[in-house]
Amino acid sequence: MAYEANLYNPAEQSKDWLIEHFVVRTKVFGRIFEDVQTSTMEHPEQHYLIQAQRGMGKTTLLLRLKYEIEKTEELKNWLIPVFFNEESYDLTSLSNLWEKLLKYFDDYFNDGGNYYDATEKYVGSKDYEQKCFNLVTDILHKHKKKIVILFDNFGELFLNNLKEKEGHRFREILMTSPDIRIIAGSAVVLESNNDYKAPFFDFFKIINLEGLNKDETLDLIKKLQEKNNDPIDVEANKARIETLTILTGGVIRTIIMLYEILLTDKDGTALKDLNKILDRVTPLYKHRMEDLKPQQRRIMDVIAKNWDAMATKDIAKNIRDDGQPVPSKVISAQLQELEKNNLVEKRATSTKNNLYIVKERFFNIWYLMRHGDRTTQCKVKWLTRFLEMWYGGDSKGMDGFIREYLEKLKSGNYISSSALTVTNALLSSTFTNDINQALLLHATQSIVSEEEFIYLLKSDKRAFNEALVEIRRNKDEKAIETLEKIAPKDIDTIVALAICHIKLGQYQKAKTYLSGIINVTNDPIVLYSFGLSNYFLNETDVALPYLLKSINAYRREACFLIGDIYHRKGEYDLAESYFLICKEYGDIQALYRLSSIYFYNKKDAEKAINAVKNILELDPKDWEAWRLLGGIYPSANKSLPDVAKVINKSIELNPSKENKNIAFTMLLMAHIHYRKEKVNALKLAEYLLLNSSNNEIATSFVFIWNNAFDIGLKILTGIINSKLAYENDALNDVFILLMSKNQCNSVLKIFNENAIDLKEKLKPTYYALMQLLKNDYPDEHIKMGKELEEPVKDILNAVKQFVNIYA
Repeated sequence: MAYEANLYNPAEQSKDWLIEHFVVRTKVFGRIFEDVQTSTMEHPEQHYLIQAQRGMGKTTLLLRLKYEIEKTEELKNWLIPVFFNEESYDLTSLSNLWEKLLKYFDDYFNDGGNYYDATEKYVGSKDYEQKCFNLVTDILHKHKKKIVILFDNFGELFLNNLKEKEGHRFREILMTSPDIRIIAGSAVVLESNNDYKAPFFDFFKIINLEGLNKDETLDLIKKLQEKNNDPIDVEANKARIETLTILTGGVIRTIIMLYEILLTDKDGTALKDLNKILDRVTPLYKHRMEDLKPQQRRIMDVIAKNWDAMATKDIAKNIRDDGQPVPSKVISAQLQELEKNNLVEKRATSTKNNLYIVKERFFNIWYLMRHGDRTTQCKVKWLTRFLEMWYGGDSKGMDGFIREYLEKLKSGNYISSSALTVTNALLSSTFTNDINQALLLHATQSIVSEEEFIYLLKSDKRAFNEALVEIRRNKDEKAIETLEKIAPKDIDTIVALAICHIKLGQYQKAKTYLSGIINVTNDPIVLYSFGLSNYFLNETDVALPYLLKSINAYRREACFLIGDIYHRKGEYDLAESYFLICKEYGDIQALYRLSSIYFYNKKDAEKAINAVKNILELDPKDWEAWRLLGGIYPSANKSLPDVAKVINKSIELNPSKENKNIAFTMLLMAHIHYRKEKVNALKLAEYLLLNSSNNEIATSFVFIWNNAFDIGLKILTGIINSKLAYENDALNDVFILLMSKNQCNSVLKIFNENAIDLKEKLKPTYYALMQLLKNDYPDEHIKMGKELEEPVKDILNAVKQFVNIYA
């Protein structure tokens, strides 16, 4: 990486490079520098403390101030900027500070070491520190200079280490001396700044640096890649950059490490590089954990694995000491220490019970990826994909991401170890549907070892065999229930599910399953089932080529469907030829089709009658055939009694035929008017509610659109509790529609009572709801991590848009 070398030590970057690439923190820089520039230091000045977690740009900001002071004509003649970096481990006392300044003066004034050597005569004296300080001020007065100390890691390496007497002495100096000014950075909260008994209580002007927002991140990346020989397309990758901002918590150092890696992956090396980054930060983060007290480490483990903010009592429930519960007050004391060290962030609530969350989100991700179990690892990966899906639109959604990934696997150039990891992560995600699971398994199988593939394929073979028995016994709903429990699902499982849905007349569901795998297998059962599903969905042009390919294995079944498709197309000779093949098998439905062709298309009533009589030879109780004879007989000049006889026979066998015709007509009319406008959409929804199990979420949406909330919510609750497959985006839209129609409490009830964990699946939507209900639930939205602020804002905007669109 181009910027890796100096990420942890900005002081090693060239002055010109740092100034040129200083594109964030500009407002804070401008505010502090204006104060420095307009101050004469004739009297003691205000001192600054910049607080932020590591990697937020404190060091870079201090260096930028130093460089600007050095090049400003009206300042450089009288003001010396002295920079002490975060590795100034020798500053353990107040006298060390004066000694270090004297050494600096020796170099700055080219004095040959005389200033520091002058301290030799003070060694052993009780007032050594004061004499050293006087020497510092004498030198400044001699040269008519003043200093501003830009002091990195000020709290942890210096101020917090001063003895109480030294602290009071240092405060007195800063309050009375016009010669010295402090602008410091600290990664920990200063104890003395918050303790009214301490010498530095409320002494410094505090500036807290927050993480970059997505606009600032875009500015940073645009600047970083100006001289890159292979720059990324920022606009095209805006969604992923926004995701990068959220996942890193806006930490500048982490953004610089990740941006090149995550935005240019073509062959699986990005994941490899991401693991390198995790390995590279491991010593830093590992050291951070190991420096904690044992109980603090356990507390961090609990909060990090939970991801969201937690109450003290909930943290305490997860921690025991030799089998004994740890009191909440003990946990609270440790949390205060962790907060002081910028490891956790406290969220105030409307009660005295605060919430706590890991402050650095990338540290939390690192912990989950390195120390979490499989479930907690997936939580991070799920979050990544959810955000990419939300910000990327259709082209960068989950399906789009998987399609791109599958193409990379097919290229043959993808790193196998990365493929194993990525596929495993996708299979673990609840947002990867069954079809994509099968495709991922199929594509990955060719580039990983058999042993690795078996690790991925955890399908329960016993469950699959049980489902086959259930299918043979026509217990298709039971078979579906068994098959749905298998995860991940391979192609055989997908085919079995599709067959069950076909047998239940759920052709769209079957087609959805088969569409994903039709191009990766030539299995005749897949070809025929896909053709059959499309046939019943009236997608005959799609169905025909697949049925023709399956004709050798499914001669009778495929010939009937092919003949019917040609019949619909008006190609009657071809249709007749295929139906005659079916006649050889005693296919009654083919005989019906032949009678229709002969009667309506070829105008041959006698042939039509013979075809119908062939039906009655096979089934004398076929009431439709008797009725059909009644319709054909007049054209064949049969007598009135003959016509009456066959019609009466039809009515005797089934008097409800007219009702079936009416129902069929209603269905056709419903499709004619489908989705034209609000009222007709409702009519269709009412029909589907009574007659179909398809389009459940759309049906619920239409009822809610028409303010029929009871019906819409009943349908929606049934869908969720039945654990049927559904599109998460469609479900999310129903929730947004309900919120736009002031049905927030109904949405909350669904979140709280459903059989699956929707709060985890649709977390940004849940927290958007909590924002709308914050008057009733003032503490719930506080649990939200900062990484969700942007998606929640976007969902709230969508609610406002729905108010106008679906009035």
